[in-house]
Amino acid sequence: MARVWIDDLWLKNDNGVPPSPEARRSLAASRDPFRAKVPDGWRSSRYGHGRRWRCRWYTVEGTTRRQHSKSFAKLTDAEAFQAAMEDDVRRGRYANPYDGRRKFKDVAEMWLRSKNNVSEGVRLRYECELRVYVNPRWSDVPIGTITRDDIAQWVGNLAVGEYPVELHWDRKAKPLSPRSIKSIVRVVFAGVLEYAVKARYLMENPAREVEVPKPEYKDLVFLNIPEIEHLAKSAEVVGRPVDGLIIRFQSYVGTRINESFALQVGDLDLANRQIRIRRTWKNSAKAQRLGPPKSGKPRTVAIPKFLVKPLREQIKGQPETAYVFRAAKGGHVNDHNWRRRIWRKAVELSGLQDVEGLTPHSLRHSYAAIAIKAGADVKILQRQMGHTSASLTLDVYGFLFPERLGQVADAVDAERSAALVSKRG
Repeated sequence: MARVWIDDLWLKNDNGVPPSPEARRSLAASRDPFRAKVPDGWRSSRYGHGRRWRCRWYTVEGTTRRQHSKSFAKLTDAEAFQAAMEDDVRRGRYANPYDGRRKFKDVAEMWLRSKNNVSEGVRLRYECELRVYVNPRWSDVPIGTITRDDIAQWVGNLAVGEYPVELHWDRKAKPLSPRSIKSIVRVVFAGVLEYAVKARYLMENPAREVEVPKPEYKDLVFLNIPEIEHLAKSAEVVGRPVDGLIIRFQSYVGTRINESFALQVGDLDLANRQIRIRRTWKNSAKAQRLGPPKSGKPRTVAIPKFLVKPLREQIKGQPETAYVFRAAKGGHVNDHNWRRRIWRKAVELSGLQDVEGLTPHSLRHSYAAIAIKAGADVKILQRQMGHTSASLTLDVYGFLFPERLGQVADAVDAERSAALVSKRG
C-alpha cells in the first residue's frame, strides 16, 4: 500500500461530466442535502444517506489484493486521515485493518511462544492468568475492537469480583488484590497487545495507559525478633537444628527461600561475612531445576556475625559443591516438602497459626523491616534483596522508612554553622 484515495459517495459524474463547482458549493453550504441545488444526474444512489466521504486503500495479503475503507462525515476529517495513513506507511507504522480482526486468544498464543527469556515458573504463571482470568473475557474478541474504556470496566470488575473466570471445583470469582490485578492486566493482558503492536497488527496498545489499583503493601506480614527466635526454636523441635538455622538465615539475611536452598559451600565467604547468590531453584510442573536468580544476575549479600559460627559448623567437612542446607538424606532441600514437614508444624508450635498470610516469604519481609529500622539505606537494601531497582524496594517497603525531614534540616544547619565558624577562623 502506498496511497489512500478519497471518494465522494454522494456525487457522481453525469454521462462523464463531473458535478459543477456551483453544485458542490450549494451542497457544502446546505444543512439539508436534499435542498441543495444539485441536479439528479449528479446525485448517486447514496446521496444524502450515511457519511459522505470515504478513504480507500489496498493491501496485498499473500497473493490477494484486499481493499480497505473508512468513512467520514467531513472532508477535512477524511483528508487528515489520508495524510496520517500515508505518513504511517512511509514511516513503517501502518497496521493492516485485517490484522485487527485477529482474535485475542490467537495473538496470546503467539505472545506466549515469544517469551523465551522467562523461567518456567513465570511462564506457568502467564499461562494460568491467561486461562483463568484473561481469556474468559477476551478470548474471541478481535484485538482491533478492544477499547480503553472496555479495559477500564474490566479492571473495575476484577476489583469487585464480577468477571468471567475459569476455575476448578465450581469456585466462583472473588475480588482480586491490586497486586493480582496489576499482574493480570499490566503484565499479561497488556503484554499480548504490546506484542500485537510490535507485529504491526495494531497501531497502539489501548491497555498501555489504563489505570489499575495501586498495590497496597501495608498488609505484608512481618515478624519481630522475639517471634522469629521462637519460630526458629520450634523448627528445631519439630525438625533438626538446621531447620532453625534456615529460619534465622531467612530472617536476618533476606534471601528468597529457593536462593537459600540453592546455596553451595563454595558460595560462602565466612571470613568476610559475605555470600554469593548465584542460583536458585526453579519450580515447574515436572520437577525442580537450578537457574539464575530472579533478577537474572548474581549478587553478593552480607551476613550478621552471629550466623558465622552456626554456618561454619553446618558446612564443616563438606566439599565446595555440597549444599549448605541439606535434607536429612543428603541433597538439597525441597521447599514444598520443607513447608509441609517443618514450616507448618513450627508455626503451630510457636502459636503463630492465627497470623493470616504468614509464609516463609514473610521472613524476607521481616528482614527488610528489621534492616530499615536499623537505618539501612534503600540502595543497600535493594542490592541485598536482589530487587531490580531501588524504586521497586520503595514500592514494597517505602512506608516502613521513617520520616527524616528533620534530620535533613539539622544536617544543613550543622553544615552552615561549621562553614561560618571556619570563615571567622
